[in-house]
This record gives sequence, C-alpha cells and structure tokens, in this order.
Amino acid sequence: MAGASLTEMNGTRNRATWIIASVISVALLRVHPAHGDNGPANLPTPIEPRRYELAGFPIIGGNTDIGVQFGGAATWTHFYDQASPYDWNIDLLVSASMKDVDGLQLVQQSHLIRLDAPDLLGGRARLDTRANFQRTINAGYYGLGNASDATTPPAGGSPECGGRAFQYLQEEGRVRSIGRLHTNIPGFDVAASVNLRIESPQTYCGSKLQQDTATTRGGTAATVGTQTALLGGLTVGVMIDTRDSEFITRSGIFYQLGLSATIGSAERVAYTEVSAVLAHYASLGGPFLFASRFVTSFQVGRLPFYDLQQGGTFEPQYLLGGETGVRGVPQGRYAGPVKMLSNLEIRSTPFPRFMLLGERFLVGTTTFFDAGRVWDQYSATSSVDGSTLGLKFGIGGGLFLQWGEAAIFRVEAAYSPDAVAENPKLPIGLYVSDGVMF
Repeated sequence: MAGASLTEMNGTRNRATWIIASVISVALLRVHPAHGDNGPANLPTPIEPRRYELAGFPIIGGNTDIGVQFGGAATWTHFYDQASPYDWNIDLLVSASMKDVDGLQLVQQSHLIRLDAPDLLGGRARLDTRANFQRTINAGYYGLGNASDATTPPAGGSPECGGRAFQYLQEEGRVRSIGRLHTNIPGFDVAASVNLRIESPQTYCGSKLQQDTATTRGGTAATVGTQTALLGGLTVGVMIDTRDSEFITRSGIFYQLGLSATIGSAERVAYTEVSAVLAHYASLGGPFLFASRFVTSFQVGRLPFYDLQQGGTFEPQYLLGGETGVRGVPQGRYAGPVKMLSNLEIRSTPFPRFMLLGERFLVGTTTFFDAGRVWDQYSATSSVDGSTLGLKFGIGGGLFLQWGEAAIFRVEAAYSPDAVAENPKLPIGLYVSDGVMF
C-alpha cells in the first residue's frame, strides 16, 4: 500500500491528544479469497494467482486543537499470474475532523487516492499516480536551520494570538505521477516524475512564520512561501530495485537518485534539487530482518519554507520530523536546503500467519532509531545551524499488520528530546500509517 499518513499526533503545546487512534481492523470482502500463503510462514496450500484483495482500516482520533478526527483508509489490489508485485493497486484515504468553533466546523482534512500500475507494456513500464488534498490547522514551523529554537515563543505564544507561536494553516492540493521504464539491466530503471500542486498557507497572529516572512536578508524576504501559488516540478533520474518483495522486504536494495526543477507562480519561487534515497535490506536469521535507509537532499534557489522542510525528488517527504523522517521529532521542526538522515530498523515477524473471517493476516514488530541534521547554509557552521554536530534523533517501536499481501498498516511510538520542548507531558510521537516506513 502506498505511503500515506492516516494520522500523526506529536501533540501540540498545551493541546493534549485525548484520543490517539483506532487500530481495530474491519473485515471487508475479498472477491477471490486466498487459500494459502507463499510467504515465510507457510499455510498448507498456495495463494490463488488470480485474485482481488480488499482491506480497510478505520481512523478515529483527535485532540483539543483539531477536535474529533474520523475517517478510513482502504486498499484494493488485483493480482494476476506473474505480474509483480501485482497487476494494479488502488489506495483511498479519507479523513476529517470536526470542532465547535463558534459552531461545529470542519477544521482538518486529508484525502488521497492512488493508482499504481506496475505491469504496463507487457511488464516493461510502471506508472504510479496519486492525487491528494491536505488541510492542517496546526502545521509546524519553527524557523530555519539546525539550531532553531522552540523554547522561547514569539508574540504568537501570547493568549491574544491564540498561542500558535510555531504553527500555520496548511492547505495543499497535489497531483504527482512517477513513470519507470525497465531496462535490460535487471533491477535498473530510468524514471521521471511530474508534480503539480497548489499551496495556500496562512500565517497566525505573531507566529514565527509571520515574523520570518517580514524579516529581510540583503533586501529580500528571509522566508517566502506564504502567498497562494501554483507549483510545477519535473524530476529525472534512475531507480535500482533488487528487493525480493515490496510488501515485507527481506533482502535487496532500493535506490532512488534524482534531479528535479521546480517553479512557482508567486514570490519568484524557482529551485533545483539533487537527492538520493538509499535503502538496504538483509535477513538476520529466523523472523528478524534489518532495514536501513539513508536520505540526502541538496536544494539550490528560491525555496518556499514548506519545501525547505522536505526532501526527495520523486516522492518529497518531511524529513527532520514526522512519520516519514525522524520519528518523534515534531513535523516541520527543522528546515534547510541541505538535509541528511538515516533510519535503522529491526523488523520481525515472530508470529505465524492466521486466518480470520476468510482473510489472511500477519503481525510484525518494528524497533527503530532515526537521526538526521539540516543546514540552512552551505557552510560547516553558521549562527542558525550551530557549531556542533547537532544530530536530531528519535527512538521507538511499533507493530504492523499485513492483511493479505498488499495491505499493511502500522502503529508506532517514538521518543525524541525535541518532543519534550513541544509537549513536556507526553514527549512521544504517535503514528498510525499505511505500509512500513521504507
């Protein structure tokens, strides 16, 4: 299943999470139920090679900031003979929250649909397309650089400004498509990606983002990106993929190397990026496996602040904070044009697969350590980046549930020192997501 956040709750300052999330699976219809398993924990008979798999997962959560959150995620997959990893897959995520703010209002939304077709042109090409809309009223912005300070709030921390010192309202609509052309070299693909989006952030009274937008460096705004803009990006590069499975990988590598160019319709936004995402997998014996990922991103040009928080040319992700980067660190906590991080995981599937209501399930565990750093300037040290190594890290673990073959849902908790400054009473990041992290 595609990497799409179901819900992420690091907790915001003085806004405690009161419902974390529901992890109760709901059995849905499979058109052609499987009769067995060809994975490591074998059932007596093989899987039917031509089948549909349909699975779903509810979303129930919220906090005093966003109100009551509700929704669901579903994945529908068609397997057909030797098509690998499947013939096609559709993911759907619908999530919203309601809160009484001078009347009941819809305050937060996250909607996504994705179609992945990996067996086009007789297996010679793959097309992965997704469209999503995101509205987040408490998106994080703490300034630029590796030494940004979250302990001393600007004027936005005052009661008259609503206490949103390090927040902004994010609204984004995005369509992206990744095409891969398989070459005669096994596992080596030439890839291209198109990314079109509308960004419409809004600042809060006296917030750090509002202040940084008004600050100038050499006569120009130190931070840009608060105006509504249409952005278009084009990426070219290569992918090297020798994974034995895209669902629960036990061996192989997955490298993504790309060069991208992005241009925006407002504030003269224009920049290029070079990135590398290098993932490795190896068996540790028995049910245990080791997974690691190294990500580096170099951006040059006039970047909006929200892209300074992200990295990766084919699939931009929040890196120094949030469920796709350094878990435990609040999303958006650190930003800069240079980003590096490493994720280390020990995964295990110690329990045998089991059948429930005609469906096949497998429960696994994860233990992880994430670390990374950003640079606001292309220099070894600076006032905004600090003069020390300054690694940001998170450590934690969780569970994942594989439903059939293609549907995987995970629940994780992570501690980071950066979460202490954000929420001293519960310095833990809690994540409910689809798929393993990488």
